[in-house]
Order: sequence, then structure tokens, then C-alpha cells
Amino acid sequence: MLATLSTYLSSPKGAAAHPTRRLQDGFTTIVAAALVGVLPGCSAPSAGGADARDPLAFSDGADAPLAQIAAEIEALNGPLSPESRATFRDVLADTLAKDAYLCRPSARTVLLGDAPEGERHIAGVMPHYGMFMGPMSYLIRRRGRAWEVEARIAVTLPRDAARIELPDCGLAEEPGGRAEILVCRGTPYAQSGTTEACPGSGEFAARATPAAVDALLARWSREAEQYWNRDARAFGLPVTYDFAFVLADDARARGLRVDLDVPLSPTCGRTPYFSAMRSGWSLPVVAHEVGHVLGLLDEYEALSGIVPLYPKTPFPGAHISRMGLSMRERTLVLPLHHYLVLRRYFCGDPATVDPYAHALR
Repeated sequence: MLATLSTYLSSPKGAAAHPTRRLQDGFTTIVAAALVGVLPGCSAPSAGGADARDPLAFSDGADAPLAQIAAEIEALNGPLSPESRATFRDVLADTLAKDAYLCRPSARTVLLGDAPEGERHIAGVMPHYGMFMGPMSYLIRRRGRAWEVEARIAVTLPRDAARIELPDCGLAEEPGGRAEILVCRGTPYAQSGTTEACPGSGEFAARATPAAVDALLARWSREAEQYWNRDARAFGLPVTYDFAFVLADDARARGLRVDLDVPLSPTCGRTPYFSAMRSGWSLPVVAHEVGHVLGLLDEYEALSGIVPLYPKTPFPGAHISRMGLSMRERTLVLPLHHYLVLRRYFCGDPATVDPYAHALR
């Protein structure tokens, strides 16, 4: 496996052609976020989860060739443009090369094959743009012939917040939300037609009350996972996603396992997912950010979309991807993404959280 990926990433196609790899070569990795823990008083399983068997028992112990994995994913995906096909093969190789979970089962085994029932807690970090380490943490369960993936994100609203920015008028449809709306006019952010996460196409806000925050978290919990479940069904994949957004105080009081614990910023803006969740993010953006909690990397040029002169620029062909254009309603969680999330169930626990350690041996 390591020889195959090392050869690929040192080749002109792997090292020079892949945008993320080019950027990584130009930066020194800076650890900006440690592996996420759990809230004090909250419970968490070990990285191995409830099933303590040798993880190699989950498969035949053999790594599949990278080309085979890519071909199997493409067969599930359906027709792709040449540029999409090349980019997603690069994303596959790049993500596997950076992941401390060192196994490479075939895509058909992971997505459509048999696996023993059990539960695993996946935890670690992934390097984003070669600049900072972003935490990943989630549960994978296997029941019968289906997968379940669970991620729980805890948030805390600043005490001095008086209002929260919203991306649309949707909070008015939530129980307890309508009475808290302050302003609701303009074009919803997700329908702005731009590639901006915070396009300023309308004015939407609510009072920063417990009722409004509860309504917001309920909406996120229900709707963000639907993007993932919608696309899994469309591709015929037996996986269900369950995302929960909760108040940190409630999680602590109930002893809940938490995968990410961050502030709830009362605005919209471009910040890393592990620094804050933002009330002004549209539902497609929230669904994208949860992808990072599940260990997926961005599929657009680093730093793009932060300044007006450098618009959001997905990798060639990645405009169809949820991890490429996060703010669009119809971009997709592709079979590639489901494979990368579920694959770790078959891997042994990492010897280190450093995703580059295996490349330095």
C-alpha cells in the first residue's frame, strides 16, 4: 500500500498535478488544532469501539490496488467527465496518503459487501492544505447488511450575543422559531447563485434566545444529514447518517459522547469548522462542514473564496461535489466520500495521530 501511494504521489500526476499536493509542498505543517476530546463528564468509547477483535478480521487483510478502488467507485458513480474522473482519482490517492488509518479495502467490499456487525469510534486528525490539523471523530456501526454513521457536535453561544444571523427564513418553520425572527427578507443564501458561503443576498436574523438556538440546532440536526442520506439512496448505498447538534451544557449534563465541541458564532463567515459553527451558514454549508468531522478534505483551491478577487475555485470537475462547492443545494456526497468515511471501519487503530508518520518510515 505505502509503496503504491508513494510511487503515485511522487509521480508528475500525483505530486505535481494535484492542487492540494502542490500546496502541501510549499507549506510547513502547523498543528492548529489538537485531536478533539469530549466534554468533561461526557463518555466516549476508545478508538477501537465496542468490537475489540483484530481489525484485520473485518476484511481479508489485503489492500486493493488504487486503480481497482477508483474503478469500482466510478462504476457506482456513473458517467463522469474526464476532468472529474482525474480529480476524484487524485482526491482518493491524496486522502489515503494523508490518513493515519492504514488500510485500503476494495470499494465494493466497503460499500456493497459483507462485514461483521459491530461498532467503532473513529478518531484522529486530517491535514487540511498542509497547513493545519483538523479533528475527525465519529461512530460507525454495522447492523445486518447496512451501515450507520453518527456524529454529534456540541456548541456554546456567547453569553453576550443579542441576535443570530440566519441564512434564510427557515427558522420560522421550526417549533418556537417564528416568534424569535427579527428580520426576514431577500434571497436565501443557498439560492443566491454565487459561490459565496455568505453572499449577503438577504437579511435574516433572530433573537439570540434559548428558543431560537434550540430551533436552529433542531433544524441542523434534521436537515444536514438529509443531504448525505439523499445521495446515499441515489447511489444505492446501504448507509444512513445521523448528525446531532446539541448544546454543550446539555451534552455534559446527559453524559453524551461528543465528536466536536466548538462555539456557536452568531454570524456568517469563513472560518475552520473546528473553530466555530456559524449560525449564518446555510444547510448545504453545514452538511459540508460535517464532512470534515468525518475526515473528508476540501476539494477546492486553498484560500479561494476568502477575498473577492479570488472566488471559490473547486478542483477541475469537483463542482459536482459537496466537498467542492459547499454552498450549492444540488452538489453531491459521492460514492468516493462514502467510501472514505466507511473504509476506516476495516482498519487497525492508528499507532499515532500524525497522518504523515507512515510516509516518513
